[in-house]
Amino acid sequence: MPAGGFTLLELILVMIILCTMLAMAAPSLRGFFSSRQIRDAAEHLVAVARYAKVQSVYQSRPYRLNFRLEDGAYEYWLSSIDKSEYKRLENDFGSRFKLAKEIEVDFDNFSNDGGIWYIDFSPQGYSRQCRIELQDEADNYVDVVCYGPAENFEMVELKDGKRAISN
Repeated sequence: MPAGGFTLLELILVMIILCTMLAMAAPSLRGFFSSRQIRDAAEHLVAVARYAKVQSVYQSRPYRLNFRLEDGAYEYWLSSIDKSEYKRLENDFGSRFKLAKEIEVDFDNFSNDGGIWYIDFSPQGYSRQCRIELQDEADNYVDVVCYGPAENFEMVELKDGKRAISN
């Protein structure tokens, strides 16, 4: 009676076929992972901005989303006004989050004070119309946009490169 199984030659042939298919698919997967990194960064920015807006209303005090270029990469954090001065939050959202060095950032309608770009959130639930454009080395573009003072921040993936906020 023949034993059920595969010969060594059959196993090697299957491995060669799998390796060939993986080698053909690998270049297309490289772009997937780079675009995933920029999407994850944009999604985190949206979450942080929405948290700032909600907390500003809930606590009836201004919040601020801050950005600074540090060692070739942008870092960002939340601060809130305390005794007439903005101080970094003492919770997880006050942590300094870093964007990857490969991600370039462009700010539209942000204030700048001594190398710190920021957007304010008022206790009435408002911020101003603004945009954060993220671009990676593979020319993937993602915008984090607030279309109006009472609107929430949202992520917009750009397929054709740069795009301005519509008025």
